[in-house]
Amino acid sequence: MLNCSEKPATKNQNLKVSEPIKKAEIQSLNSEDFVEIDFKKVAIINKMAYATDSNFLHQKVYPCARAFVRKEVYSAFIKASEIAKTRGYSLIIYDAYRPISIQRKMYELVNNPNYVAHPDKGSKHNRGCAVDVGLWKANQIVDMGTVFDDFSEKANYHSKSISKSAQENRKILREIMTQAGFVPYDKEWWHFNYKKTDYPISDFVWTCGD
Repeated sequence: MLNCSEKPATKNQNLKVSEPIKKAEIQSLNSEDFVEIDFKKVAIINKMAYATDSNFLHQKVYPCARAFVRKEVYSAFIKASEIAKTRGYSLIIYDAYRPISIQRKMYELVNNPNYVAHPDKGSKHNRGCAVDVGLWKANQIVDMGTVFDDFSEKANYHSKSISKSAQENRKILREIMTQAGFVPYDKEWWHFNYKKTDYPISDFVWTCGD
């Protein structure tokens, strides 16, 4: 169930979607399919980047820092959090479910499918089955060689242009996430897809309380 008091927005009837995505394939929010990550109850650090202007867009595009994923993805992510704790870390979450309309805006700015999936196809974020994560330890962000959403060669998991310690930290993060059932994306050290990805695209934009 969704952990919120507000009724979510319904499907955007004015959304213009290019082929191959059809309007009928865009799912509005279903409380039986999505779960909100409750940061007060789990040891996960909330750094939802697009709810602030500290991101590559340099503007806030999410109404607030709430994070949603599919039910199965949530279970796997909590498992990853537990694994991280056994190794002395907490997980940071930078992004999770992303509305397709915001995906379009991001692609227009980046225009590089290596880093932002083309909205005509949609991304795993739009399906609620991808998370962007990092590691937290000793009250600080663990060095991964680049910041989140760095669009340089150094963002590639296999980059040798970063320190040995940062390479090891990436390895630890990947071990945690893959053990929990996620699949890494080499071009972005922070991006992990859940092992199941055949979910429909969604375009709900959540509301926020006071």
